[in-house]
Amino acid sequence: MKKTLIAVLLLAANGAFAQNLWTGSSIPTTTNGKVGIGLGTTAPDASLSILRPYSFTPFEPVTPQPALKIQSSTSSQLAAPGNIFEIYRAYKGLGFPGTMINELTFAAENNGGILINTKLRIGPTQATGAFADYRLSVDGTLVAKRCVVQVDNWADFVFHDAYALPELEDVAQFVNEHKHLPGVPSEAELKEKGLEVVEMNRILMQKVEELTLYVIKQQKEIDALKVNTGKH
Repeated sequence: MKKTLIAVLLLAANGAFAQNLWTGSSIPTTTNGKVGIGLGTTAPDASLSILRPYSFTPFEPVTPQPALKIQSSTSSQLAAPGNIFEIYRAYKGLGFPGTMINELTFAAENNGGILINTKLRIGPTQATGAFADYRLSVDGTLVAKRCVVQVDNWADFVFHDAYALPELEDVAQFVNEHKHLPGVPSEAELKEKGLEVVEMNRILMQKVEELTLYVIKQQKEIDALKVNTGKH
């Protein structure tokens, strides 16, 4: 009798727990092994289908309760009840706020990180042509307070003794023929392939260093002429 009473109490406790956990929901399992949770999931079309019915006016903000919530605490400070879907750990997380249309909110701690191991597009249009394979495509403008780009080589080789400084006559002939400096991409090339920031800065620095050598050379010639003419 005592054992029977204990068994009945355990069953009652389990039943109460199940009612608290799944109140208002049904959990049918179909013969194909798929599970549905919530009203309207008697024939789930996915391995796990979770449905929370609600109605709203098209193009108007909605504030339903979450269909699925995963968080490390039940504190109301961690997850707003108006989110359709949310994943929270500590004070940061990912969610689709129900009060806004087409809005995704993501937050990470200062020591956290975001890994995107694929192409990322910002804006309505994906880059195409020669730019289609870039990891980040931005259809619009960018603003930043500071940008650091890694550099593999620079143009200081111009100041090495072995560097052959082009003769100005050769430079003038090249410019007259091609309408751009030697070693500098043409306008047509830049329109087709874009401008590589690091490479273009390296090329510009090379031209600045070459100009410096031309000026130094010309100054030496001027000083020599002054000496030869007796003018100091």
